[in-house]
Amino acid sequence: MKRTTLVLCLLLGAGFSFAKKSDVPAGPFQMGTALKQVASIPMTTAEISAFMPEKNVLFVVGGEKVLEVIDLANPTNPKKISEVKLPGGASSVTVHGDLVAVSLLNNPEWKKGHVQVMQYNKGLKVLGLHELCYMPDMITFTPDGLNLLVACEGSPDETFSEDPEGGIGVLSIAAAGANAPANAVDLPKAWKKPQKTVVGFNELDTLKLMAKGVRKTGVKSFAQSLEPEYITVSENSKIAWISLQENNALVKFDVEAKKILDVFPLGYVDHSMPGSGLDVKKNKAIEIKNYPLRGLRQPDGISSFSVNGTTFVVTANEGAPVNDYKAWTDVTTPMMLAQQGVLDSSVFTSSVLEDLKNLTVSSLERCDRAPDKAANGKCPYMYSFGTRSISIFDGATGHLMWDSGDMFEQTMAKVAPDYFNWNSKKGKVKMDARSEDKGCEPENVTTGIVGEKRYVFAGLERTSAIAVFDITGVENGNAPRIVDFYLNPKDRGPEGVLFIPAEKSPNGEPLLIVGYEYSKTLAVYTVK
Repeated sequence: MKRTTLVLCLLLGAGFSFAKKSDVPAGPFQMGTALKQVASIPMTTAEISAFMPEKNVLFVVGGEKVLEVIDLANPTNPKKISEVKLPGGASSVTVHGDLVAVSLLNNPEWKKGHVQVMQYNKGLKVLGLHELCYMPDMITFTPDGLNLLVACEGSPDETFSEDPEGGIGVLSIAAAGANAPANAVDLPKAWKKPQKTVVGFNELDTLKLMAKGVRKTGVKSFAQSLEPEYITVSENSKIAWISLQENNALVKFDVEAKKILDVFPLGYVDHSMPGSGLDVKKNKAIEIKNYPLRGLRQPDGISSFSVNGTTFVVTANEGAPVNDYKAWTDVTTPMMLAQQGVLDSSVFTSSVLEDLKNLTVSSLERCDRAPDKAANGKCPYMYSFGTRSISIFDGATGHLMWDSGDMFEQTMAKVAPDYFNWNSKKGKVKMDARSEDKGCEPENVTTGIVGEKRYVFAGLERTSAIAVFDITGVENGNAPRIVDFYLNPKDRGPEGVLFIPAEKSPNGEPLLIVGYEYSKTLAVYTVK
């Protein structure tokens, strides 16, 4: 290490401001050797991608009325084949065999959206356009190809005058294969008229779930407040898990029975504990400390993996304050809570409040009232949004297996201090800009096996980094460890992360495909 770099790191560690903007290195920055970027190409939109190994073709969407088709036969030189017009803004895409399905938003978005199913053979043929549910977000085929699952978010309009119910949408052709093996079913024909079901939340025990920690947001009913975000499915296609981001919960869903089996509250990270600190001050310095805060996980993207018949769910704990609406919000500030007299002044001293004064915290979780009432009615902690971490849960029970704590911020401080908690959405290198908000914002996760190792890949939206964890043996109590951290400031805003295993890869090497929303670039990485 050069002496100037060493001095800079020492100054940053002590909390001093970093060098002038003109002195900021351009990157890329990397901690390990698991990832190697082999390509990055400009796109019309670059968020969610799905790969068709039979054709070596990648399909990419990102909120616009287009589906981009990429030739990935040579991963070091991906080429756009076509840009297909769609009848709505595409929020997600999924592939099974030669079939492609996209979820399409309506205009306005709170109205019922659609799912379009297509067949690909040198071009896309529409098999069906199906109106399904309100604000369809993430979509995925089950591994057996017999069901399409849709996270029907059902978000309200700005005034909450329109607040449709969310749910779990299911397009199914299972009946077509009831008396025949799946490989004997004429899938294209069956997908022209699938069975349509939307499973809502009205049958849930509202009071029981709220007592367990499932959040109710907004001004309407509990069922209307539940907003599905992302889906992951077990390898045997039987069970799915759906994240309810704003509600800080995870739904366990029986695919065949089309029935909600359970709803797991996802709890919080205690930022007062060692290994779970965070930087909460926007002062151009790196100051990762412990505070009396409980970070609500509120995951966006989720993924899963199975070991010996048990499925584990990985969550990207982005955080989601409800602050985009005029009619209602769950956001408040530490100073407002202090003025209301609900904070324990022996914990929230003037110096602690000074550090936390610009942090956004929750107005819903309150220690001065049930079910979270403190003994003296004064709060020794506040709840913040997001945890700046990823977590692993037992999919059967919802039990927390592991959380990465402050690994992301600690790693950023070492690998790319000039980009510590920067806001890559704006593209301006201002370190520490997001510290008093949600930090790096873990956006999405995926898993994959490389050789004898099982990896988790996490995309950090605001920091624009990709982190790689070795989670081999986590089911036996082995602690995951971060083995790589890659940041190229030219690729900004990772939204979708897609792992292609070696046996399905065009060049026989495991690949990671990342869609960068802000820079509108699609990057290809080899993995080892």
